[in-house]
Amino acid sequence: MKLFAEYSRRAPNKVFFSILLGGLSGICYSLLIPLVMNVLKQGDPRLHTIAAAPTRLFSLEIANAPFALVFTLVCVFILVTRTLSQVVLTRVAIDVASSLRTRLYDRIAQAPLSALEKIGHSRLIAALTSDVPRIVLGARMFPDMLINLVMLLGMLGFLLVLNADLFWFVLGCIAFGVVTYQIPMLIGGRYFNSARQHFDHLQESIQGLIHGIKELKLDDAKREAFFDKVLMHCERSVQKDEKTGYTILRAASNYGDLLSFFVIGSIVFIVVNYRTISNEQLIGVIMALLYIAGPISAILGFLPQISISRVSIQRVAKLFEEIPQETISAVQEPARDWDSVRFEQVSYRHGSKDDKDDGFRVGPLDLEFRKGEISFIVGGNGSGKSTLSKLLTLHYRAVGGIIRFGDHAVSDDSIGTYRQSISAIYSDYHLFDQILGADDDQLKASVDHYLKALHLDRKVSYRDGRFSTLALSDGQRRRMALLASIIDDKELYLFDEWAADQDPTFKAVFYHEILPALKARGKAIVAITHDDRYFDVADQLIVMEEGRVARVERRETRAAQELPPRAQAFVMAG
Repeated sequence: MKLFAEYSRRAPNKVFFSILLGGLSGICYSLLIPLVMNVLKQGDPRLHTIAAAPTRLFSLEIANAPFALVFTLVCVFILVTRTLSQVVLTRVAIDVASSLRTRLYDRIAQAPLSALEKIGHSRLIAALTSDVPRIVLGARMFPDMLINLVMLLGMLGFLLVLNADLFWFVLGCIAFGVVTYQIPMLIGGRYFNSARQHFDHLQESIQGLIHGIKELKLDDAKREAFFDKVLMHCERSVQKDEKTGYTILRAASNYGDLLSFFVIGSIVFIVVNYRTISNEQLIGVIMALLYIAGPISAILGFLPQISISRVSIQRVAKLFEEIPQETISAVQEPARDWDSVRFEQVSYRHGSKDDKDDGFRVGPLDLEFRKGEISFIVGGNGSGKSTLSKLLTLHYRAVGGIIRFGDHAVSDDSIGTYRQSISAIYSDYHLFDQILGADDDQLKASVDHYLKALHLDRKVSYRDGRFSTLALSDGQRRRMALLASIIDDKELYLFDEWAADQDPTFKAVFYHEILPALKARGKAIVAITHDDRYFDVADQLIVMEEGRVARVERRETRAAQELPPRAQAFVMAG
């Protein structure tokens, strides 16, 4: 990924137009000094004639009117071309930023869940919110950098015509200044790269502060340790590296600003003692060098931001390399009817093939989840429950064995299709403020019905396609997630410790009313749970230990007509 390649790929004609206007603006900038020098040229008889009879315009006396007109037109041309160059590229920059973010969105959406879990949320968020704006900011500087570069070349050409010896001396000084400027730039760039790496860790620490605030408030020693050893350690690392980097770059930038004056001083106080230079030439050289000071300072001032942008480019490019795309066919097979999901010697291993540590293994598993049945998955921490659930919902791809929906084995050509028949509420679920993917005239009536059935109608209302609030308790938020899941009306439902945050009353509602109601609608229901007092609700109890199925207990399936009266509320609106 190159800093300017994204611009050229996005809008090559606009980029060329911007470069062309920038170049013309720079050429005109470089013509201003020769134009003024020509007017001030000593011994020019035209000056006496013009001064004696100045031109009047709107009661203003204008000396040397033809040159004044040319000077004005050149200035206006510079104003127009420079503005257009900057505006055009800025607009392209906004499009590039949106395009780059969209590519990251798509890459994230199409990546395997296991790869995203390995990368971590903090790096993804930092890339979207920090790196992309830095990349765009660096590229936006190209028009001004081009204009100043053309100005510099133009003024050097003027110096060459004025005095060849001084031209080579100035060129040598500029080359020496640029080379010596690059040394601190490289050092500063290393500090910025280090700061960017620490920033990823800082993002993780900030998330720890936000999500773990409840635990930190309950233990002062834990809170102080987190602040000192984790959060502030990352903060200090970022602060230290950025301070050092910016200190070096600021010193280098100021050195670049004074470079032209060092050259002027060398010419005025040293070179004149070894070369014959007329006053007219000396004045022209000094004016040119004063004029050159601006472009050199600007160019050198752009380099720090470009250096920072390069660091962000490297980070984003590396992130793109680390986010693989799922091996899913673009064209998926049509959905087929199925009555059960079967695992046949299914296995999964955490970690990549290159990891020295084999990682945690799950399987081989031989299981069946039927429609019209409720299956509970139980087991201790690290027993493989969550991995099994993600294999069932097709978020994880099995490394061995076959998963069948009915008689059809899941493959690259059908996994996307079968995912559409699954709804899952994991322990780390995300609650959206609207019902996505549903466009039904009766949607509001269904939402209102379930809000009442889930005892949420006094807290939340549904209008204009959105919920009025998500500022709810954990238990109420889970009920909101359940509402959206029921309305999706999928064929397979997975609940990961859904009832953990519910009060005893609504926990009973979940097990005795909601799950039986979904079962009555012919759904396959799988719940990860530790609520052993409700195990009698399950038709199948799967006990996991150390990544394997320790035992499977089946119970007689209950008929749909045995539903409690209240459970009908979760059937009628479906």
